[in-house]
Amino acid sequence: MITRDSNGEIRFHCVDDQDEVVSALKEIFTTNEAGKNYKQNFYMKATGDSDYEKLIKAAVQIAGGPMISAGNLAHAISLLIDSGELKPKNLTHAAQLEEPEEDLRPRDKNNKLLTPEQISWGEMSRFAATATSDAVRQRKNIDGKFREFIQTNLRREMQEQPVGDAVTPAGQPTTKAKAKASKELVDFAHKYIHEPTANLRPKGGFVTLGGEPIPWSTFNDLLSRASAANLL
Repeated sequence: MITRDSNGEIRFHCVDDQDEVVSALKEIFTTNEAGKNYKQNFYMKATGDSDYEKLIKAAVQIAGGPMISAGNLAHAISLLIDSGELKPKNLTHAAQLEEPEEDLRPRDKNNKLLTPEQISWGEMSRFAATATSDAVRQRKNIDGKFREFIQTNLRREMQEQPVGDAVTPAGQPTTKAKAKASKELVDFAHKYIHEPTANLRPKGGFVTLGGEPIPWSTFNDLLSRASAANLL
């Protein structure tokens, strides 16, 4: 059914007069700015049917009933484009310009990324410097890497730290041959692993091991022999 409203505009039933709807849309696509925009930038065969349904539904809402006009259809196209209900056929999701995430990966003083080994060493250094003697000893007993760290760090301190009136060993062993693991060395290694690090730093030429003072030179000799025997 086709009628004219009080303004003389032709109206047609959106369901019964589909030919009139299609004819009106074709004219809108060639004469109306919103229609030409839709035809050029939005229309795709794959989405044509769903777009048609959206247009009819919007036009009915604008008209207040199923008797719609070409003006209602043109208005519907404009509203659906503005609201984003109709998607451009060449839609490209432009990457949003977001502030890049701050790179918080640990780096050295030259701004080079630290290796996993360096990160692990740093963590163990901080733990050894801040934890209690009991916590250090407990971790040394269950964490092989941490125990190796403590041993390596202690050897470095021994090589670098002057020892007051202690007797300096004549020299370090130059061979890597395994030494025989005597009971003395086994006992020494056991005490060494469980001794708080603070007691293994020389004071007055002595260190404390297993509750007993040991001359620095003797300690160094036992440490070298135990290491050579792969006890440490």
